[in-house]
Amino acid sequence: MSNYFDIVASRMKNMLTRISANDADFEDLCERHASLTSDIRRLNPREDPAEAQRDEDLRKRRAALEQEMLAIMQANVRV
Repeated sequence: MSNYFDIVASRMKNMLTRISANDADFEDLCERHASLTSDIRRLNPREDPAEAQRDEDLRKRRAALEQEMLAIMQANVRV
């Protein structure tokens, strides 16, 4: 089963690399996504209500970035 994931991951990585080479804005979206993900991982929302709200806010921002990224990826899919 992991072989299937390896093939898909390789194809996705190639697509992301190709898109980033042609679209600097996409690379910026990827950097912002990585930064938000890192921030989310540092939070402890189960024990701190303030962090729970921040976690939710960051996840919403990340989801919005993912929507932008997916739209760009869909527009750049080779058939």
